[in-house]
Amino acid sequence: MPSVNRVNYDRYGANGRKVQRRIKERRFKLKHPGLLVALMVLLLVGFRMATLETDLNLVTTIKIPEGVSLEGLGAEVSGVKWAAAVDGKVVRDDLKVQPTASTTKMILSLAVLEKKPISAGEKGPKIKITNEMYNIWGWYLNNDGSNTQVEINEEITEYDALVSVMLASSNNMADSLAIWAFGSIEEYQKYATDMLKRMGVTNTIIGTKDASGYDPSTTSTASDLARIGYFVMNHPVLSEIVALEKAEVPVAGEIRNTNKLLGKSSISGIKTGFIGDESGYCVVTGYKKDEHIITVAVLGAATRDGSFDNNLIAVKELQSKLVDQEMFKRGDTVGYYESWWTGKVPVTANESFSELNYKGAEHKAEILVNDLKLKVGGKEYEVSLTVPEFSRSPSLIQRFLHIFGWKK
Repeated sequence: MPSVNRVNYDRYGANGRKVQRRIKERRFKLKHPGLLVALMVLLLVGFRMATLETDLNLVTTIKIPEGVSLEGLGAEVSGVKWAAAVDGKVVRDDLKVQPTASTTKMILSLAVLEKKPISAGEKGPKIKITNEMYNIWGWYLNNDGSNTQVEINEEITEYDALVSVMLASSNNMADSLAIWAFGSIEEYQKYATDMLKRMGVTNTIIGTKDASGYDPSTTSTASDLARIGYFVMNHPVLSEIVALEKAEVPVAGEIRNTNKLLGKSSISGIKTGFIGDESGYCVVTGYKKDEHIITVAVLGAATRDGSFDNNLIAVKELQSKLVDQEMFKRGDTVGYYESWWTGKVPVTANESFSELNYKGAEHKAEILVNDLKLKVGGKEYEVSLTVPEFSRSPSLIQRFLHIFGWKK
């Protein structure tokens, strides 16, 4: 009698062995159904463990008090356009557009130092006064524009040129710096326009062929200039320059700061401006309170003294209303890490923390996970915090138990 293999081969030809293998597989499945089920369960458990949610949440419990109200701020400031900003955030708005006059030089100085950076304490490269730069001085001299004397082939450092621009409001040195740094005033205009966009300043226009503000085609708002003033005060070189009462520069000799508010009510800058009725008298001032920079811009005053008086009134009122508020005390729980395998892990403050506060501010506070820095309203602070040791990710046993409903 032929064997089964032989029968299958004779009956089915070359496919006989395949048929026999299928018969054995079916017998195996029938004999070991539990093993198959167990295998499937293990696969499902493993898949579930591998795909568990393992994010570590950080919850902040800090509640920032509302603070004092700025309602009615500047009631005594009249007949001018004015705005105020804290750390570049406008807290008192004025969006009326007008020529900026020499306050434009803040923009020119920021652009030059971005293009040709120098550090605090450095004088920077020397600028050789060309025939073109000498003729620019002559033009402003003949057209009653503020200027500082220069000579052909004179060499002046970048720092001293900026001093001439920001203290004496030198129109010719502003144009000369633009030509030196950018090749032409037209190229400066393109660069400065782009820089303002990057700074988030949206209502300022750099006029054609104007780096000094002498041309009324350069326009802005008090709100924009208060914001720009923050960038000046926050720059290590410019903040040093605008705080000078006087300085000595080549050829021109001693020059004095046109900002008569310097030193009053902690004011340490920034810039004045005037080109006639188009602009009126303008002044942007700034002062520092702890780590904060407060800037005030007054535009369009009828007299120079009026611009100073109104600016000082606004500064003093801000100083009385912007106060430090305690956010938390040492030992307070400012937040906690939370997950299904850790429960709540407290984040504790090792020191008290206060922050300048005012109504209308962004009352947000969060803790940065990686380095435990405190972030309030977009500004980061080094605050000492303590977190107990805990597992940043669940163990295999915790994963296994969690799929059956366990959590800490």
